[in-house]
Amino acid sequence: MTPTLGAVLIGLILLAWEIAKWYPGIKALRADAVGHLGNLLPFLLCWAIGALTVMVVGGLIGWAGDFALWGLGAFGDGLLVFGVGAKTGTAPGSTSAPLTEGGLFITAIVLAVFLARRGKGATASKWRGWLSGIGLALTGSIARYAAVPLASAANLAGAWLTGMMR
Repeated sequence: MTPTLGAVLIGLILLAWEIAKWYPGIKALRADAVGHLGNLLPFLLCWAIGALTVMVVGGLIGWAGDFALWGLGAFGDGLLVFGVGAKTGTAPGSTSAPLTEGGLFITAIVLAVFLARRGKGATASKWRGWLSGIGLALTGSIARYAAVPLASAANLAGAWLTGMMR
């Protein structure tokens, strides 16, 4: 499924929302940048999980990713048309790196861990990260720098893990 401008809009809104909630101020960042940047880690990990979710093309996980992308697109397109009077369309897409069997294996494990941990820690931040990853991962400029290396890492990890089990 190709992301619409609405899906990209919602993905960027969720990203901006997270940064606005996280931003501790310049004084605090100068005093302890690493500690404050560590607070963004759950969001970033969940963003990566959302990106992997939308890269799966088949099965239940692929359906969930497509459904979430469709929902983000419908809501975002409605916001564009009725909220600000803009036109909608498809976002510049990307031919993201396909997930191999090993990459799909790792994605299923990672998504299971995400769902198991959904009620622990900063839950709203985790869901914002997951949805933002779904909305943005297939966009051309973002997929080039984030989704392709992410898919490659999942493919390598999956090949390594399944190879170890033989």
